[in-house]
Amino acid sequence: MIDLFGISPKQLMGKITLACWLAATPAMGIEPPSPASAESLPGGDVDGLLVLVKNYNPNLAAAALDAAEAAAKIYPAGALDDPTANLFRDEGFRQTMFSVSQEFPLWGKRGLRRGVAEANARGARDRQSSVQRELEEQVKVAFAQYYVADKALTVTHDVHILLDSLSETVRARYAQGLATQSDAIRADLERTRINSEFFMLDRDRETAKVKINALIGRQVEAPLASPASLRSVPDANSLVFASLMMRARDQNPMFAMAQADIAAAEGDLKLTQKSWYPDITVSVGADDLPGMAPRPTVGVGVKLPLQWGVLRANEQAASAKASAARSRLSGTTLQVESELKTALATLTETQQNKALLDNALRQQAEAAYQSTLAAYQNSRGDLTAVIEAAHQRIEINLQLLQAQSEEQTAFAAIERLAGGNL
Repeated sequence: MIDLFGISPKQLMGKITLACWLAATPAMGIEPPSPASAESLPGGDVDGLLVLVKNYNPNLAAAALDAAEAAAKIYPAGALDDPTANLFRDEGFRQTMFSVSQEFPLWGKRGLRRGVAEANARGARDRQSSVQRELEEQVKVAFAQYYVADKALTVTHDVHILLDSLSETVRARYAQGLATQSDAIRADLERTRINSEFFMLDRDRETAKVKINALIGRQVEAPLASPASLRSVPDANSLVFASLMMRARDQNPMFAMAQADIAAAEGDLKLTQKSWYPDITVSVGADDLPGMAPRPTVGVGVKLPLQWGVLRANEQAASAKASAARSRLSGTTLQVESELKTALATLTETQQNKALLDNALRQQAEAAYQSTLAAYQNSRGDLTAVIEAAHQRIEINLQLLQAQSEEQTAFAAIERLAGGNL
């Protein structure tokens, strides 16, 4: 017997067993094999994390089990019910009657039931794909946050070294009578403030690591490799809304899931409408009387659909369910259009901001800092200007990193809505 997905019941049981093992892995505390060295730790790039989330995320394993369950229901939906065996004996045990009866749904009801089960199986499979796309987006966003926090720590560390150097300069000038004691105190205060920011950034990095480990099915405190680089993001001007929507309708599992729900609901409606027509039950058996040879018996029963109020209520419910499924498809279209437009606008704005920060403001801030520092060292400026320039320098570098994170987040949302990697 071959089902909708072209696999035999035996192959299906194998898939269900594999899905059960994957689902049980996190619950049993079993993790992927421990890396042999620091170089093999996950977390260096997002591609390796995407592989791990596909193989070890428990929510995705649960969605796979749901899809396997729905696929396993296809064959029973179109099968006949079990036959009924009947044995009758009169009071004096003089006559014995035995029969086997089988109900046969007519008017294509078995085909409709199988069609509904097939649609439900498609919907479950599409829900699995939808869960995977959402998890992939979460991994991409969490990795971008991890990368930004890690690089921000590097920037802050560099500024800390810079302030150490500045503090030494202030002390030297104070010893020579060229600076005031307040300058020395303020330089030390700024270095302490940078330490506080360092602790907050370290907290952000650890938070991102916890998210990543949870998504890939590892213990939250498990070590990760240092993030090497972010994914390349195309120019927002090259992403056309109409083309992305066309791709979304073909590849976004939300649309396929909505279509499957419509097919299942319409199948239910047709099946409910067929319930006004009777089914038959065929019986075959034998009648045994004392002194006589057993005689074969044949009977036909008709199931009369007389509960008209129940039938009408069921039909109204099925009709409402079908209308709701069609309405949800329209809602899905509007939702995807809205989110895609918003993500494209965010990506455009973020890339413009990133270009401004990277190509102009960062160089200007660096030049301003070097200028004020040189002036202070040559007794032509004051410490306030140097510290303000240092603040501006670190702020622009951190804003650039934040812009990179927002760019990655917007692009991850676009890829999810478009149905996969671009």
